[in-house]
Amino acid sequence: MNAQRIETGTEAGDALGFFETLYSGWLELRDHRRLYLHFIISRSKNRGNTQNLISDWIERGYDVRVVMPRPIMQHILEKFQFVPYRESLPDWYEGIVEIWRRPKVQLRSGLPGKADSFQGKERLSISSSINSRWQRYPGYFCV
Repeated sequence: MNAQRIETGTEAGDALGFFETLYSGWLELRDHRRLYLHFIISRSKNRGNTQNLISDWIERGYDVRVVMPRPIMQHILEKFQFVPYRESLPDWYEGIVEIWRRPKVQLRSGLPGKADSFQGKERLSISSSINSRWQRYPGYFCV
C-alpha cells in the first residue's frame, strides 16, 4: 500500500485544495485515489469551505473517507450521503475506528443528485436502500 501524509501549507496539500489559508489539519492519501481526512479546522467558519473541499475531491474521483468526524462534520458528510463504517488504521490508531465514507455504488458516479443511472435505476434510490441496510448493521466492519 502506498500512503502519504499530507498537511496544509505543503505543495501536496495545495494541489488537493487543502490550503493553509483556509484550513489547518492533515490527511492521508493512499494508493493515489483514497483520501483519509484525519483532522481539519476551517479558518473561516460557516462559509462552506469544508463542504466545497469535499465536493471537489469527490468530483475529482477520490474515494473520500473521514476519520472519527465530529457532529458538525457528520452533518456535512450526510449531505454527500456518507455513512459510518468501521475500519482498521493501525498506522495511526489502535483497534477499529469509525470512518465515514460513501457507499461503493456511489464511488463510480460522482456527486449525489447528479443525473445518471446504474442498472436502469436512479442512483439515489439505490443509495437510499444501501443506507438503510447499513443503518441496520452499525457494527459491520468494512474496508
